[in-house]
Amino acid sequence: MAYFVLDGPDGGGKSTQARALVEFLRARGRTVQHLREPGSTPVGEGLRQTLLSPATGDLLPLTEVLLFTAARAELVARVIRPSLERGEDLVAERCYASTLAYQCLAAEPPVDFDLVVDLTRRAHGPYLPDAVFVLDVDIATSLRRRAARAQDRIEARSPAFHQRVRDAYLQVARRDPSIVVVDARWPFAAVQACLQQRVLRWLS
Repeated sequence: MAYFVLDGPDGGGKSTQARALVEFLRARGRTVQHLREPGSTPVGEGLRQTLLSPATGDLLPLTEVLLFTAARAELVARVIRPSLERGEDLVAERCYASTLAYQCLAAEPPVDFDLVVDLTRRAHGPYLPDAVFVLDVDIATSLRRRAARAQDRIEARSPAFHQRVRDAYLQVARRDPSIVVVDARWPFAAVQACLQQRVLRWLS
């Protein structure tokens, strides 16, 4: 059993890479669940709508932290913990690293870093990800990839905010040994091959 996360700035390809990684692992005979944060539980999906809908308007960064953490606590208790205890693998889109980047280090005003670390520990208990792959892209690449799709409430923020988010992910990665930065500017197949190699190395 293993719990892998694909995280990083918007436009890094998390969803498509996660789907491909899930299929790769299933083809090797593993039982895998594909999850997303916030989401993958009834409460999480409801909170996702609130957090990402442009109709919600502005929220305090602290409010976002508490809502993301509530969705995460539900996901851990109702999906992640039972799945790992059954010996299944998990591939998730986003995790606590997003909260640290978006709401702690990039937000104005920022939420206290140690508070989010404490909330993360309380939400996860011992069921933290085994590896977090940050799919890193520069702002120009991110904007180009997102140009053709509707923007959610957070994606629609300024390029300056998204630059701070990218910088924040790199800072979080330097602090957390479970985080691996992957250059997601590469072609899709090259990024997927890198992820597959790292996952297989971990599983072995």
